[in-house]
Amino acid sequence: MLERGSRLKTITDTGIFDGGETVAFAIEAESGDRLALNCSLPELGDIFCTLGMLAKGAGEARNLPEPGSQGQQDYLAPIPAVGIAFQAGRSADETLLIMRLSGFDLAFAVPSDGLARLADDIARIARTLSAGHGQPN
Repeated sequence: MLERGSRLKTITDTGIFDGGETVAFAIEAESGDRLALNCSLPELGDIFCTLGMLAKGAGEARNLPEPGSQGQQDYLAPIPAVGIAFQAGRSADETLLIMRLSGFDLAFAVPSDGLARLADDIARIARTLSAGHGQPN
């Protein structure tokens, strides 16, 4: 079992089982500890949610500025997406941005009063990237 403080070394032994209903992977720590996991596709959304909340908390603890258009991330690990949608959130002040992945969806909470700005940003970026044949400027 991994102990608190063990640093992630790598994720290995990935696999797809049960006709695509289950994914498996092993988490290996620098200490040599290893944890093998199998999970259903919907559980992957829970994992991403938990990691996202941890990242949000870590950013807040480090007093990082909100991401903006000024800078690029040093490290990105793109996840293939096949679609995008919006859905009502848990309150009138929240809308969910849904990214449809192959097999499950990820939901991102967006303040409802920021939807118009978000839509404008998405449209502007899409037009820019389309003009450059998908190459970032």
